[in-house]
Amino acid sequence: MSIQATPPKLRTLVVGHNGQLAQALRTTIPMDVAAKFCGRNQLDIRSARKIDDLLQKQPFDLLINASGYTAVDAAESQISAAFDLNHRAVKHLAMNCEKRRIKLIHISSDYLFDGKQTRPYNVSDIPKPINVYGHSKLAGEQALFEYHPSNSTVVRSSWLYSPFGNNFVKTMLKLMMQQQQLNVIDDQFGSPTSAIELAHFIWQLAAQETLSPIYHWSDSGITSWFEFARQIELLGRTQGLITHPVTIVPVHSQKYPAAAQRPHFSALDCQLSHAIRAAKPWQENLSDVIQTLKQQAKEF
Repeated sequence: MSIQATPPKLRTLVVGHNGQLAQALRTTIPMDVAAKFCGRNQLDIRSARKIDDLLQKQPFDLLINASGYTAVDAAESQISAAFDLNHRAVKHLAMNCEKRRIKLIHISSDYLFDGKQTRPYNVSDIPKPINVYGHSKLAGEQALFEYHPSNSTVVRSSWLYSPFGNNFVKTMLKLMMQQQQLNVIDDQFGSPTSAIELAHFIWQLAAQETLSPIYHWSDSGITSWFEFARQIELLGRTQGLITHPVTIVPVHSQKYPAAAQRPHFSALDCQLSHAIRAAKPWQENLSDVIQTLKQQAKEF
């Protein structure tokens, strides 16, 4: 009787530890993956030497960069800090992965686009950032393609939410528990993205033999922050997290000026990604996340 050898697991380094996506990747690890997670305390990706030291000590087949500078408004005044993490660190990762032939999946953003289109942005549309954060993410993509062109890809997502970390869904639920009326912007449109579903897509992408340079991933459907908030309120009450009706008032973004300009429309065309994994409607994924928050039964 012959005994089949167990295929080796995909040795994976996830850069990121406490962020939404890193935590989602941790909860969705496939059986054929052996993953190590490194936060900033374990690995400072702003240092090319520290990246080199780590990759010398332990071999990896795949690196997923789920880290980055994400404070969109703060980036307007902390330009160097944003570019350190979103550009220069990506360059260091790309150079080291190219040298060691490590597949690299890098996470990017819908904020690369100016929001002037009325159709979802596809992977061939030319980025035109309108804030520092977007410019830093674009610089990171360019560094990736320049220094690791052989086996790397970018996954852009939008409006990320999950049971983890800080995000719009958790903020809205907390406010809705405390207040009876909220004002929410109604003139910015995009596609929410469940970090859990994004994580599933990334793991499936990692198993592909060949990669396209860029993928877009979000939940299915387009909405506004206002309609997103209305659905959060509806599901929050249906699932018992909110015990009273909350009035959601639509307001124009000009009434709530922020340090960083946001695109008015940033939905992503995800057809290329759907050939790998089908996306579920954002309302369905949102219901799943709110149900998870209810089951956790803790303050968020």
